Amino acid sequence: MKLKYVLLLLVPVAALASGAADGEVNYDIKPRVINFVIFAAILYYLIAKPIKEYFTGRTDEIADRLSSIQDKLKESKAEKESALQSVKDADDSAKDIITTAKKEAELLTAKIEENLKSDLKNLQKGHEERIAIEEKKMSKGVVEEVIEEMFQEGKVDLKNEDFLNIIKKKVA
Repeated sequence: MKLKYVLLLLVPVAALASGAADGEVNYDIKPRVINFVIFAAILYYLIAKPIKEYFTGRTDEIADRLSSIQDKLKESKAEKESALQSVKDADDSAKDIITTAKKEAELLTAKIEENLKSDLKNLQKGHEERIAIEEKKMSKGVVEEVIEEMFQEGKVDLKNEDFLNIIKKKVA
C-alpha cells in the first residue's frame, strides 16, 4: 500500500524533472518547490504516524524500565533495612544471651562453692568423729590391757568399791 503512494509521488517528480529541449536553462524553482512540498506532505502523511508510534512506544518502554528499576531499588532498600534490623536484633539477642550466661555461670559458681564448703564441713565433722571414735577405741584398748596386766599379775589390790569408783569415773 505504501509502495503505491511512493510511486505516485515519483510520477510528478519525473514529469517536472524534464528539462527544455532547446538547451535553454529553465529555472523552474516555483514548480519544484511546490512539488517538493507536496512530496514532503505525502511523506509526512505516510511516515508520521509510524514514527510517532515508534517513539511513543520507545518512551513508554523506557518509562516502564525506569519504573521497574525504581521499584527494585525500593525493594532492595527495604530488604537492606530489614537485614540491618535483623542484624541489630541478633546482636541484641547475643548480648542478652552473653549476659544471661555470665549470670548463670556466677550462680552456678556460687552454688558449687556453697556445696563444696558444705561437703568440706561434713568431711571435717566426719573426720573429727572418726578421730574421736578411734581415740576412744585406743583408750579402751589401753585401759583393757592395763587392767588385764594388773589382774593377771596380781600387782594391784583393788577392792570392789575402788573398782566401782574407777568405773563410774570412766563412764562419767
